[in-house]
Amino acid sequence: MAVPRPVRDQALGAFLQYLRNQNIFCIWDIGYDKLAPLFSNNNYNPKLRTIENNWFSVLGRGNWLVCAGKTTEALEWAAAPWEPFITADGSTLLIRTNEPIRLQASVVQGTATDLAGVTAGSLDLVITDPPFGDLVDYAELADFFYVWLRLALVTEHQCFAPEYTPKSMEIVTNPVRNPENPEAVYSSLLTAAWAESHRVLKPGGILAFTFHHSEDEPWLAVLKSLLDAGFYLEATYPIRSDETKGEGAEFGSKKIEYDIIHVCRKRLEEPTPVSWPKMRQWVKGELSRLRPVLESYRSRGLSDADIRVILRGKALEFYSRHYGKVLVSAPGGENAVLSIRDALLGINQLLDESSGQPGQRPPSLVQPVVYQFLRLFGTKSAYSRDEISKLLRGTAIQQRDFERAGSSPWIIEHDKFIKRVPIYDRFQLMRQRQRRELRTELDQAHFLIGAALPVKEGDTGVNIEKELERETLLIRPGVDALLDWYSKTPAVPDEPGIPTAANLALTLLRAALESQRARMRQEQPLLWEEWQSATT
Repeated sequence: MAVPRPVRDQALGAFLQYLRNQNIFCIWDIGYDKLAPLFSNNNYNPKLRTIENNWFSVLGRGNWLVCAGKTTEALEWAAAPWEPFITADGSTLLIRTNEPIRLQASVVQGTATDLAGVTAGSLDLVITDPPFGDLVDYAELADFFYVWLRLALVTEHQCFAPEYTPKSMEIVTNPVRNPENPEAVYSSLLTAAWAESHRVLKPGGILAFTFHHSEDEPWLAVLKSLLDAGFYLEATYPIRSDETKGEGAEFGSKKIEYDIIHVCRKRLEEPTPVSWPKMRQWVKGELSRLRPVLESYRSRGLSDADIRVILRGKALEFYSRHYGKVLVSAPGGENAVLSIRDALLGINQLLDESSGQPGQRPPSLVQPVVYQFLRLFGTKSAYSRDEISKLLRGTAIQQRDFERAGSSPWIIEHDKFIKRVPIYDRFQLMRQRQRRELRTELDQAHFLIGAALPVKEGDTGVNIEKELERETLLIRPGVDALLDWYSKTPAVPDEPGIPTAANLALTLLRAALESQRARMRQEQPLLWEEWQSATT
């Protein structure tokens, strides 16, 4: 008796899910206390915690009964669909219907850069998940399943004729396949795919996609490609993702666990020129209107990081509507086009200016990495890894910059939480190093504050006045502003003495600098006059 083709395809799908849970790339995830299947990380690297699954077991994850059961559950759902509904009190109800799914759908195998079979302006919605630059080599990973599928389907489907998956049109940054300029190939193909989506969408249609990456560069490349193809960004929504992607020292230990949904529409008119100062005013007005509305949802779980993601998306909408025609003044009186990177930096500055009280904002003259550190950790001790990634998006600063910028780390990570290293602890580490190694403004400010804090039992203090006389401790210009800011900013609960210590350190620093100036005026009057005239 011949088995109907739909039944065979369903059984094959169940087998492939079982295959994903039955190979040497599966591990026992200690944190989850269960099996983690292939592609929990995006590589073929066998782990030391390899585990063998049980075909016949009625318990466990990924065995045959579970994989086959998912197929039968899907068929049952198609016959009597249901959807979850969250009530006002937070409980979940299942809304059921007795009408089976009878939608007609087509499945097409091909490249997203050529949708010749789809009529222009015929679709209401395009949903996609763009590739992650150089993070995932999709075609090579797909070969794991393709070679098994091909054995069963090569006689029935022409697309399975090649021995391996096609790779020439794969939209990835692959320096092996495209050694001369892999980034240009990626951007070109990605823009072509967006352009085809633009062509097939109706004028009022929506393009929605998710993006999940801890780095700014791939996200900037996707945004530029999207805007080049004729879309504008209407909104962004942060959501928790299905699973952690990317490599790490341990399973999923170093990557973010949220996605951002981007909602886009077609630009129906040519962008009109607008100056960046004028756009700043529009954006500031919209941010002022939206922020109170979003903050009213804080009690429902919308965090500061989520609010920032949504506000940043709204600001990007203004920019994307005028993409390529947002102008800034350039040397010589000419106008230059504002790049996406510079627009994001400007938007993040606006977000900083629209949050908190003016006195709580870090001083603007410090290094960018110091500014972003103080913005996050100036009055707060810890964040989740996801919050850090959301709050730093578009600033060109990453979590690792806080770990590497100073003579000792500014932060530590434990159990997916990022904690600020207490100033006194940093001081104890820095006092053991050569003073010339304290190169950043933050290191020097923390060293002086730590020296001004009360000495803990078992420790020995240092004399700040003698430290300031060292020729090897060259105080950076922003240290005065940092100490002044710390002296006026409310103390973090676990470090109550910081404002007082910062004020003492500032008084001693200014006295030392004034003493140096007086000595310079006396010993080298001509040099002093030249220096004074150059700085006034």
